[in-house]
Amino acid sequence: MWRNVAKRLTGKQPAPDPGPSPRDLERVDRILSKISEETFLVFDLLKDGMVKEASFKTVEESITKNSILATFEQVRSDAYGDVAQIAREHARRFAQAALDMPEPQQRQFALSVAQAFERFSKQLQVAQRKLSEAELGGAAALKEPKA
Repeated sequence: MWRNVAKRLTGKQPAPDPGPSPRDLERVDRILSKISEETFLVFDLLKDGMVKEASFKTVEESITKNSILATFEQVRSDAYGDVAQIAREHARRFAQAALDMPEPQQRQFALSVAQAFERFSKQLQVAQRKLSEAELGGAAALKEPKA
């Protein structure tokens, strides 16, 4: 039985990489937008410094750094959600395969694997929820005015 599975798995050719997803391209555009916004502020302050007294205190907010960190947190959260969805799909497949198994030991093994994938999926969802809550809390802290 396992040899047949191994033969099927090794016979598949790897699919070509489709490239960045639209979601990734959107994130890159947001980061580049923040970088250009901060660069504009710096050059504007440099221009003002040539004419009058200027300070870089307003740029200390690190617009780009905060934007990139928020994007990374969003990517992590999305990755947890994506992997949880894949784990649920595998759990469903193993549960379906267990119905077709002729021997009780094989059926029990397939059900055990399905349950393990389901538990893993739930753990990922909890981690994703905590990360999303932390992200929302961090975003609220970034928007609050500094005293």
